[in-house]
Amino acid sequence: MKVGCPYFGIYTPLIKELGDYLNWDLILSPPPTEKSIDRGTAALAAELICLPAKVTLGSMIEACENGATDLIMFDSCGLCRQKTYWILQQRALRKKGYDVTVHPIRLGLGTPRDIWAVDPTVPIWRVGWAFIKLIRHIFRQERKEITPQDDNRVKIGIVGEIYTILEPAVNRDTIKKIQKMGASVHNFINLTYFISKKFGLSHRYFPKDIGGHGNESITFTLYYAMKKFDGVIHILPFPCMPEATVAPILDDISREYSIPVMRLIFDTHTAEAGLFTRLEAFIDILDRKKKQKSSMDRNMERNDRRVVIT
Repeated sequence: MKVGCPYFGIYTPLIKELGDYLNWDLILSPPPTEKSIDRGTAALAAELICLPAKVTLGSMIEACENGATDLIMFDSCGLCRQKTYWILQQRALRKKGYDVTVHPIRLGLGTPRDIWAVDPTVPIWRVGWAFIKLIRHIFRQERKEITPQDDNRVKIGIVGEIYTILEPAVNRDTIKKIQKMGASVHNFINLTYFISKKFGLSHRYFPKDIGGHGNESITFTLYYAMKKFDGVIHILPFPCMPEATVAPILDDISREYSIPVMRLIFDTHTAEAGLFTRLEAFIDILDRKKKQKSSMDRNMERNDRRVVIT
């Protein structure tokens, strides 16, 4: 039994540790490339399937070529159609001649049982302990990653679909681009949150669980607005239904709280140059707005002092 797993950004080494602890013969694909994404797109042959399904399928094909007999795929376990992607991907792989089984892995309390179902020969207690170790490692890794800086730089919050946010190959390294442009970035959408997630304020704007990460996009846009961030970037794959559903709500929050929200939609045809230009213009606008507000605040302080002295 050889277990393959799609590449998943900063979490890939942690998945390797999990496989080693469970004594799996784990096959991890390299970071996705244009070629692997094209292969996944061709195998699904469906334009209206979102980019994460195509990217992960491309990684699965590479794992099968390296001898994988079983594959694991993340399951959203909500209303998002991502929970069905493992079925479509298994069908596509078998059509290509690979005799493989794709195992869905939910995020949450059901995760240990789903991991155990991949290989029931592993004692369940060992799987449970491996899961606890994995959570600890994930938490430590996330603390090293995207965190806000307490300084005068432009502060941008990130919301949207989890895989598109966390896999640089899917979002064209958007977060690093933002950081290189001198802005500070914060992201709440990570695996730790989705293992014990809560919806919070989103039901004030949308009284229903949307599925995917739509409720979180509402909640965290509100959070960034209340914390006086300079702007929010909404990242989603085309044609993500949960994120498309909440898009007009995020626009309403933007107007209500006067916080700019920019939407970035990714697919196989997303152009690098156009993305860079949009990010650069957005950060430049936020920077000018921030400096203007800072100047107005200083003038008001001076006026207040004059009134007190008088």
